Amino acid sequence: MAPASRPAAVLEPPSGFDLVVVGGGPAGAMAAATAARSGLAVALVEKRRVPRHKPCGGGLPLPVRSELAGLVPEAVVDTRVRWMRHSWAFREAVEACVDPPGTPGDASRGLWMVQRPRFDQALVAAAVAAGAQLLEGHSFVGLETGCDGLQVHLRGPGGSKPQPLRARHLIGADGAAGGVAAATGLRPSPRIALALELEVPHQWEGNDPLVRPDLLHLDYGVLRRGYAWVFPKADHLNIGAGLFHGRRRDVRRDPTARTRIRAAIDGYAAALGVAAHRLEGLRVYAHPLPFWDGPEPLHTPDGRVLLVGDAAGLINPLFGDGLFHAIRSGRLAAEAVVAGEPTSHTARVHDLLAADFEAARRLARLFYSLPGLTYRHAISLPQATPLAVRLLGGELSFRGLGRRALRRIARGWLAEWRGG
Repeated sequence: MAPASRPAAVLEPPSGFDLVVVGGGPAGAMAAATAARSGLAVALVEKRRVPRHKPCGGGLPLPVRSELAGLVPEAVVDTRVRWMRHSWAFREAVEACVDPPGTPGDASRGLWMVQRPRFDQALVAAAVAAGAQLLEGHSFVGLETGCDGLQVHLRGPGGSKPQPLRARHLIGADGAAGGVAAATGLRPSPRIALALELEVPHQWEGNDPLVRPDLLHLDYGVLRRGYAWVFPKADHLNIGAGLFHGRRRDVRRDPTARTRIRAAIDGYAAALGVAAHRLEGLRVYAHPLPFWDGPEPLHTPDGRVLLVGDAAGLINPLFGDGLFHAIRSGRLAAEAVVAGEPTSHTARVHDLLAADFEAARRLARLFYSLPGLTYRHAISLPQATPLAVRLLGGELSFRGLGRRALRRIARGWLAEWRGG
């Protein structure tokens, strides 16, 4: 795919931009593309050159296709996963199809596996094609609010300081550690989880029953209050693990977190027969995950600044996924600005996600407190995998699942106790 255009300088429209979007990931690029398609003057600010690496499992549920229609070609999809292998400490493994029995192939809910450099580049290119101005190598350093709009201050390539951009609105899509939320006082105390991952080069050949391009792996017993995974990509295995509900509000402050997460990754590789020497010298990518921690404002009172994606804390508190939610929130924010209703942004996001995320948070407390029981009496059941895939894609609500799961686990625990 050809690289997006690279302007030599910031060319601001005479009346300023209608919208400046900070962050060229899926949330920001989606917001920029949506707003530019509607005729707004948009600047998309990305601190690195595109394409750039981004730590992420890169899994997407099938309903994302409706969000990306006309924006991202399916050619960026590396593999399509139709099977999941669940295990407990690499044992007691069960393999299940993502579809209910009898589902025809053309109706499969197979998960897309993408590599973020290519996927993000495609979305950025779509935003540029729609009319957005891309400012690569520029990072956000602050903003000022006036009666007629915003002054957005950036640091240019090489540390240079260009003229501030004038904008009516700003969308912060700059991730968990971004500066937009901090500059506005939004989300002052986010809950942060931590994931690490390795990208292990791999050639798909032979008939290995455990390492296949249509199979992803999840293990729930190797890392307390988290899980580990192996996601297949076109040319590598993404082997990672995340500590999601640690004792600290920000898991990055736990001095043992990285060691425990890395041990889970090494253990998974060994369990699948990936030789230890294949992991030597590989870069370990860290990914802070801002989990949903309850409804909170996602825009400033005047509606000038809106948050989306990871910057808005839109990581599902049970599964730890955020890519699909980032894309949807970027669209919602842009639509609010286009409609002249920026102060409706928080309500739009909450209407879409809040009830489900709150239900998922209650389920997360159950799962991460009783992972063994949950695995044996819920996750390992044949119907659990198709159910989880429908939950991932927003086709099924989390609401009501908590009580049913608790009853099932209680019955299983009672049966174990009586049998033991």
